[in-house]
Amino acid sequence: MDYIHEQEQTCSKILSHYEESLQLFRQLMEKGRAKNWLIIATGSSYNATLSAKYYLEKTAGISIEIVEPFSFVHYEQVKPSTDFILAISQSGKSSSTIEALKKAGTIGSIPTAVLTANLDSPITEYADLVLDIGCGVEKVGYVTKGFSATVLTLMLMGVVAGSTLGKLTETAKMQEIKELEQAIKQIPSIIERTEKFYSQYEQELTSIPRFAVVGYGPTYGTAKESETKFTETVRVPTQGFELEAFMHGPYLEVDENYGLIVIQTKSQHVERAKKLKTYFSTYTEHCFSITCGLEDDGKTMSIGADVDEFKSPLLLVIPFQVLAYRITLGRGIDIEEDIFSDFDKVLKSKI
Repeated sequence: MDYIHEQEQTCSKILSHYEESLQLFRQLMEKGRAKNWLIIATGSSYNATLSAKYYLEKTAGISIEIVEPFSFVHYEQVKPSTDFILAISQSGKSSSTIEALKKAGTIGSIPTAVLTANLDSPITEYADLVLDIGCGVEKVGYVTKGFSATVLTLMLMGVVAGSTLGKLTETAKMQEIKELEQAIKQIPSIIERTEKFYSQYEQELTSIPRFAVVGYGPTYGTAKESETKFTETVRVPTQGFELEAFMHGPYLEVDENYGLIVIQTKSQHVERAKKLKTYFSTYTEHCFSITCGLEDDGKTMSIGADVDEFKSPLLLVIPFQVLAYRITLGRGIDIEEDIFSDFDKVLKSKI
């Protein structure tokens, strides 16, 4: 919870120093003019990339492919059009991501970079360029401020690339930075709103045996990060779905005990998301929504920020982080107790 509260300060610091911290990245963009990026990530880093992907593409005028590192190493073929490879590992110790970077370094002359919060980690040895996420090393295993910092840093990479590649004018660039700054300032109030929301529905939220979170566009990444956070901490079956994908089969498992959380943004698709919640409200009472905007309504919690759809993942993840923590405590789970303590030793997922 300390890290959740630190997110405003962390993100503000990243924003204030982004031109300096991304100077070498700008030079790389100036030299290579890369427009077809391959991003290698897993876990929360993958979810953060999903969250920032559409903002990056829209702002920089580029195309992004995201792959899991294990699949990249053993199965994937790099497209001939790929002109930049970025690996993301907050800890810098992900074995599969390190192996993926090693492979990337053997593929022609494609420039590589790693985005990490640990500049002394092993992964930094295998990339042409090392970029700092800017959140420091989180000592708690359940990534919170590292997720928001990764999303923001990726978005700022989009701003830098867009400016360098001629997609963004100087005026447009400054407007993007201003809107990101305004969004970050909303984080403390979003935490407060979520605390009140949890208090109102505490008994219900702590008793739900199964959750699904549904998002669309940029918030599909938010839904997937919610899946990660809830399964790590609340430890009940939880899945993050894309809106239309949920409607093509997964909806059939809904029953009276099912917990459904629908994410709603300022988008032409918001009415479809609202219809989904309304429809299933007759089958389960545990239907909630988290939305951009200013007003709460029933089991709808607004983040109280009128934020652009493409920037919304930076803020919409906050309620799920807080809820994961509160529901975990409410269910009597001690997340300080180390479980599966020999997992990394046996499976070697991190070094």
